[in-house]
Formats: sequence, C-alpha cells, structure tokens
Amino acid sequence: MDVQSAEKGGIVDQEEHEEVLVKRMITAHPLYGLLVETHLKCLEVAALGEIGEVGAENVGDLQASLSKLKFSTNTSSSDLDHFMEAFCTMLGRLEEAMEEPMKKTASFISATYIQLNELSGP
Repeated sequence: MDVQSAEKGGIVDQEEHEEVLVKRMITAHPLYGLLVETHLKCLEVAALGEIGEVGAENVGDLQASLSKLKFSTNTSSSDLDHFMEAFCTMLGRLEEAMEEPMKKTASFISATYIQLNELSGP
C-alpha cells in the first residue's frame, strides 16, 4: 500500500466516523420522532400515488439541506435544531403536495358517481 492510498483510506475512515456521529446526533435529537412520523406519512401517501412536480421540488430542497449538514460534526446544536425543524416542515409540505391531487381526484370521482346515480334514477 502506498502513502497516497493510506491517506485516502484515512480520509474515508474519518468521513465514515463523522457520518456515524452526525447520524447519532440526529437520532438523539428531540424532533427525531416527529421527523420519522412525518417521513412515514409521506411514504404512505407516495404509496397511493406518484410524487408530482411540487413534491419533486421539495425532495430536491430536502436533499440540498441534508447535504449541507451531512458530514459536519462541528455543527452546533442550534444548527441541528434549525435543520431538524426545516426538515420536518419540508416533509409536511411534501405530504400536502402529494395529497392534494389525490384529494381532487377522489372528489371528482365522488361527484361523478353522484351524477351517475342521479341520471340512472331511483
């Protein structure tokens, strides 16, 4: 193993260690339970339909926010608080964006059934 390979291995090990530390900080945060709950709600909605254009934009915003924090173990508690709050908010918006077209579709189908029943008579 040459020196350059050893240096790259050391950097990789350090990055993996920092990633583990950040994950522990996130899972220990008081908002982690809300984050998981909101994420699960998004997954439930996504299982019923496709993510629309608005939802895709929100996913991009979430990924950008996460990449900024991802390997920063020097992140202060306040930065993590803001990140967790923003992440939960964005997941909530994503859920709403995914639910809206589904609600409109269900409403349309319901109205169509009512009209068909009225046309078919008693």
